Amino acid sequence: MRNKAIALLACREHSRFELKQKLELREFENDAIEKLLDDLEIKNLLSDQRFAEMYVRNRKNAGYGPKKIIAELQVRGIADHLISSVIDENSETWRNNMIVTAAKKHANKEQLFRFLLHRGYSSEVINQWLRII
Repeated sequence: MRNKAIALLACREHSRFELKQKLELREFENDAIEKLLDDLEIKNLLSDQRFAEMYVRNRKNAGYGPKKIIAELQVRGIADHLISSVIDENSETWRNNMIVTAAKKHANKEQLFRFLLHRGYSSEVINQWLRII
């Protein structure tokens, strides 16, 4: 089981919740899984903080906004206090990221609004920007 967990972590960062799910699918004992996950965290091979930072960076670079990323992190078992430590929803970089993402899309304002909303940007920020362009 330890070798499988290490192999999964070698491919990419995982949250504790994700790794636990993957090990449960392989029908390992729950108590043994928890003990292994605790050991991996102690040895800093498994870190929800590091996973969240990596996840936010990758999704942000892919053009997604804070609301969508927050929801995705919650589904992956990341605690709210960790999420708030890696995402500042009010940061100006989100607005800049949204503008770059929108520039790649050839659409009218209504289509842009729906696209950006789906990508996880707030309606307020989208509307402010759409009034300017």
